[in-house]
Amino acid sequence: MLSTSKSSFLVSAIVSSFVHITVGGPLDCISGPCVTVEGVGKLQGSWENTQWSHRRINQFMGIPFGETTAGEHRFAPPRQKAPLNDGKHNVFDASYFSYITNWWDRVCPQPGITFSGELSPMLAMQNDSRIESAVRGLPGAVIGTEDCLHLAVHTPELPSGDHNPNLPVMVYIHGGSFMLGGYIGAGPRKLLERDMVLVSLQYRVGPLGFLCLPDDQIGGNVGLMDQLLALQWVQDHIAAFGGDPDRVTIQGESAGSASVTYHLLSPLSQPYFHQAIAESGSALSGWAFDSNPELHGKAVASLIDCPTDNMNELVSCLKGEKTHQEIVLGHSQFVKSEREEARMGFGGSSPCAQSHGVQKFVDKHPKEYLMERISNPPANPKKAMFGSNKHEGSFVLGMIYNSYLLPNDVMNDEHFLRYLFSSTLLEALGLKEDSGVIYELINYRFFQNHQLGNWELMIDGLINMVGTFFIKASTYEFMKFHDLGNAETYFYSFEHYGGPSLWNFLFPGGIPGDPIPRGVTHGDELIYLFSAGVFDLTFLDWEIARVISNLWANFVIHGDPTSPEFPIRIPDPSYQPTEESVERWPLWRENASYMRIDKHPKVLQNFIATWEDPEYNNSV
Repeated sequence: MLSTSKSSFLVSAIVSSFVHITVGGPLDCISGPCVTVEGVGKLQGSWENTQWSHRRINQFMGIPFGETTAGEHRFAPPRQKAPLNDGKHNVFDASYFSYITNWWDRVCPQPGITFSGELSPMLAMQNDSRIESAVRGLPGAVIGTEDCLHLAVHTPELPSGDHNPNLPVMVYIHGGSFMLGGYIGAGPRKLLERDMVLVSLQYRVGPLGFLCLPDDQIGGNVGLMDQLLALQWVQDHIAAFGGDPDRVTIQGESAGSASVTYHLLSPLSQPYFHQAIAESGSALSGWAFDSNPELHGKAVASLIDCPTDNMNELVSCLKGEKTHQEIVLGHSQFVKSEREEARMGFGGSSPCAQSHGVQKFVDKHPKEYLMERISNPPANPKKAMFGSNKHEGSFVLGMIYNSYLLPNDVMNDEHFLRYLFSSTLLEALGLKEDSGVIYELINYRFFQNHQLGNWELMIDGLINMVGTFFIKASTYEFMKFHDLGNAETYFYSFEHYGGPSLWNFLFPGGIPGDPIPRGVTHGDELIYLFSAGVFDLTFLDWEIARVISNLWANFVIHGDPTSPEFPIRIPDPSYQPTEESVERWPLWRENASYMRIDKHPKVLQNFIATWEDPEYNNSV
């Protein structure tokens, strides 16, 4: 007997196939909503129900917003997509079923299996045997296509002849270290309990999106330009889906968060959004800016046998002689070799200060833009929310463990752990200071002397140190400088330890021996915002999801996460109904305040003290 989900899948397949056969006929839109978008065409989507009230929403998946980036257009700024049809006699199939049956062929090119031999986290999250059979057992397999500039739109109400709902819009930018990802897991079922539109987009990742050379044909940052083109598409077309182009909030996590902060800086992006949410990362993060892009680009090119001593020949090789699969695999090899040498391995696939290119998204270090805004604040600064998770460092430390600590057998090396770990970490981030003063200060702040040299005694300090230097500090510092540029800012710390965790998909099968406790790790808050359909949540988990999704929705709709127009009940973990609301979340500039988000949401101060001790404020 088929399970409910499999039965629904089969019914959807039959209905979708039937409708596909009758495209353009009288049965258009019987199985899903239709919308005609001027300059795009007629789209047929599908219906979904929200998580709690089962409200019906309309979803349109896989809508192309840019032309193919293959061939002569590889590494070039994106081009606007031509109309999909005439809007009358044909219909573009934007249903969920059409998308989900081959989504791995629609993402932008990326490894299907990581350099450690595991499925990429995005693939691992999709518990579908068809996906595993498509890539499992193919070492170094590459998924995706260069014709990948697609987006999805989810809306609770389409305009009618006499009414346009004119709803605020959230545009989600996925993470994935600028090397991986797509919008497959960004389900709308929690957020669209509220009256808002959700748009999710894809952009070129890895070297195809971020290789940056001193040549106008490979000038860099085209992945960010893809995002910009999607924002322009939203500006032009979201009204057809019931959205308000003048109320657009961009949101992202990890590399998506860093992307959001780049849009806060780039003059090109300013007309296309009015608010931002940045979760766990910023343009100031060491991994989010390539300070030596030519060196890294040539290193990647040399691994796939492209000449590196002549720029014209190098460009010709990368654009016209190598396949996208060869370029992705060459970059994976580069990442592996870099991390084996205790370097981060983000070179060749991160944003850069462009010296070349027909279009320049940013042309200097992100901090220079921030400093300019402090001395000369913009007339209309963008309100923004920033934040990070309690144990960001467990995920990063897990990567370091797999790629460097374990292969180099330093887990039991007392000398390395006591004297070299901190300096090795900071040098990987680009900080080399030969006097040793900084390293001694760091060890003094994160460890007690008797802990140094012993992995088990050092583990909590290691997680805190790595999380601070990779995620927490750079997110907080960007927020601070953004605020000093006269922008209103909110800050949060997500601290709910739930049963489900992205850790299980970042490290499929776990780390042997469990040497690293996961804690509230990188990306865990996404489980409570989006509906991926692969997590089993407890009652308390659902309560946290209700709270955080409404905080985010309040910000999108009202510009205030604890707006009095929509009070949010505090979680009731004891199953006892409560009418008490989450307290007012003040701006950061009010006593350096931030919101701790857990089963007891509370406004606190002195977030910096939690970098070395995440429990610093938790007795309050």
